Amino acid sequence: MKRLTIVSAAVLAAIVSLPSMARENDTLVYDVYVGPRIGLFGTDSDRLAADNGRVDTFAGGFDSAFAGIEAGLNFTPEWGYRMYFDYLRGDAQSLGTVDGTIFGVDVMYNFDQNWYGTIGFNATDYADQVHRFYRVGLGHKTFLNNDWALTVEGAVQQDEGDLTEFLLMTGLRYYFGINGYNPNSVPAEPAVAPAPVVRDSDGDGVPDDRDACADTPTGYKVDANGCTVYENETVRRDLVVTFGFDSSVIPANQKGDIRVAADFLKEYPQLDVTIEGHTDSTGPADYNQWLSERRAKAVGDSLVSDFGIEQSRVKTVGYGETKPRVSNDTRENRALNRRIEANMSVTKQVPVKD
Repeated sequence: MKRLTIVSAAVLAAIVSLPSMARENDTLVYDVYVGPRIGLFGTDSDRLAADNGRVDTFAGGFDSAFAGIEAGLNFTPEWGYRMYFDYLRGDAQSLGTVDGTIFGVDVMYNFDQNWYGTIGFNATDYADQVHRFYRVGLGHKTFLNNDWALTVEGAVQQDEGDLTEFLLMTGLRYYFGINGYNPNSVPAEPAVAPAPVVRDSDGDGVPDDRDACADTPTGYKVDANGCTVYENETVRRDLVVTFGFDSSVIPANQKGDIRVAADFLKEYPQLDVTIEGHTDSTGPADYNQWLSERRAKAVGDSLVSDFGIEQSRVKTVGYGETKPRVSNDTRENRALNRRIEANMSVTKQVPVKD
């Protein structure tokens, strides 16, 4: 029990101190999640079961199942903790069906946006036998969209004695507070009223006896000889795609913006594009640099694989947290800074409207 008390105190100290450390940086984002989970529980063959004075054992292996709920808090991109409650049911060798509960808390570390590890402790009350365990685990999460994630996790737990038990589980998490952002579409150019009709055969305002260019289109400027005047015009398209917290997955509702950019590149095959990736200031700078490059590459790959743009025309670069669009002083602003940008322009000759 002495070693249990020391380790439990150490884990509790880590759980309490980590949020305090996070609050030193007021740019950190707090994300809360909750969700159900189910799995298989592998009992130790030395575990005892009791019922009305009768004592029994388990066969060992994955002979029990459980279902429960978990709630967690990520206070940095890497660190978080969670609490969970599970209901156990299985079969002792002669007593038959027995049940119990598990209540525990874990400190969690995210290796990246998909893989995470856990360490914590719990109280397992199973078949009227209460044990306290230390537990370590490894899990993988897959984001289904900005709010929902599917998890698969394995763990092993050890008590103060000789009991070593295993579990495999899957869960569904709902994340609170991740705000999406849809960039404004490029405004349409205002319509220009056609030039007044000039009384001549092609309506360009130049009498036919001086008109060197017959049948010029109405509504465009002509020179003294009645020929259409051209000027250089720069056509621009801007692409902005924002991402969920700590994610390089392109939101489904922003695929249309990438399609618009691809159509513009197809219309002007002489044009290349550079995709610039950015992050907010949450987390280490080197991690943000890596994440910004991943975001830029995700959009560049989409232009190539989804919309048929040649790979040689697409370049990607990451700037990490060094070029924020707005200050990182609010949650909403940080959502705007988790983005990629691409500015495309081409100069062409167009007839001058009258």
